[in-house]
Amino acid sequence: MKTSALVLIAVLLSLMPAPPARSQEKGSWPFTDASRLDAALAVLRWRLHTEGGFAQLPKGVTLALDVDADPEAKGWYQVVLREFHSADSGFDPNVAPALAHFYVRESDGAVEWYDLVNDERRPLEAFFADRKAP
Repeated sequence: MKTSALVLIAVLLSLMPAPPARSQEKGSWPFTDASRLDAALAVLRWRLHTEGGFAQLPKGVTLALDVDADPEAKGWYQVVLREFHSADSGFDPNVAPALAHFYVRESDGAVEWYDLVNDERRPLEAFFADRKAP
């Protein structure tokens, strides 16, 4: 009888959720080594690499995200995707053209694409759909 009671207690304890490692304010950022903006930019970089068609670039061509130092209203940062050229790339190394413009909100990691042609912000998904259009 003692064994079955111990087994039952062990099973019940294993079904309980683990307590949080430390108490923290609801909705607070749990990482101390990076900001929410860093996390949102990392996601944007990954999506541009995997879905944006930027995985294969010519020799000597690299990309970078140029982020404004200060946010606009409601915490939105303007981010410009730029192309950089090395001296042996065959392109002008003194030119860093803007390929796309985005807005990233630090508070929740939301990303919007700035459509220059229509002069409006659109969902990031619209950027990827536009890149895949024939």
